[in-house]
Amino acid sequence: MDPITAGILAATAVPLASGVAGEAGKQAWGSLVAFVRHRFGRDSAPDAATQALTDQPDETLHGEVLGRTLADEAARDEQMAAWLREWLATAAPLAGQQWSPSTVSNAISGHAQVHGPVVQAHTISGPITFGPPAPSSGQ
Repeated sequence: MDPITAGILAATAVPLASGVAGEAGKQAWGSLVAFVRHRFGRDSAPDAATQALTDQPDETLHGEVLGRTLADEAARDEQMAAWLREWLATAAPLAGQQWSPSTVSNAISGHAQVHGPVVQAHTISGPITFGPPAPSSGQ
């Protein structure tokens, strides 16, 4: 499963809280706020983070705090992580973010012999280079 990071949570929550994602975004934001209040109760740290972002939706720092708070909780609790994955699958596109819960398995095992660099990743955007740059054809 893709990790639930503070960055993707913040990048999703801030636009939803500010209302730029329209009615569907408001509903997605409302579902997150309701989930947090039900899960942690009013006056909890996660509830305070959602309330701060609700009160000042253009303050990205509040989104970062909320993202870190929820990501930390998700790392400790798989049920919460599962709910957040489902929420992100719907909410992230509304906020213009790309996120998909997928399984990635990278392994070098058995009697594998690796002679040189190895890259294991889910998605790579841009070039990957090992060692010095290749000589140009003009030399």
